[in-house]
Amino acid sequence: MELLLGSHVREQGRRVGRLAGFELESDRHRIRRIIFSADGDLGPQAHTRSLEGVSSTLDGGDIALARTEGTLLPAVRDVVLLSRATRIYRGGREASRLAGVEVNLSDGVLAAAIGRSHWWSRRFSLPANTIDWSTPGEIREQSDHRAA
Repeated sequence: MELLLGSHVREQGRRVGRLAGFELESDRHRIRRIIFSADGDLGPQAHTRSLEGVSSTLDGGDIALARTEGTLLPAVRDVVLLSRATRIYRGGREASRLAGVEVNLSDGVLAAAIGRSHWWSRRFSLPANTIDWSTPGEIREQSDHRAA
């Protein structure tokens, strides 16, 4: 399922905000929470829901939230924040900004990061197993260059 930044988030049929970002467990490549706010930006006004709270995506890309009880998520060692400010590097150069993610909704595992350099350009995706998450605020495509 594609979760695109800026998509409307709905709860019980009414809009509650726009998708602003994600929390990612970098060691397991698992989306932990979605982050949304009225204006689609990160900040003190933002709300979070666990990925289990996402029931589906509707026509037009809207994200539907299911009513869930406030279950606590277990502590993890490292969480990476992904948002529109996250830069994507391909071939050692900045290629674009993060536009969204493709995730397996059943287990929350990230399948790909979706980038777009301009609003009029085509989107592209980087498979999760080719991404280096070691630099905060950056997604780097791992190069497979080996000395001969």
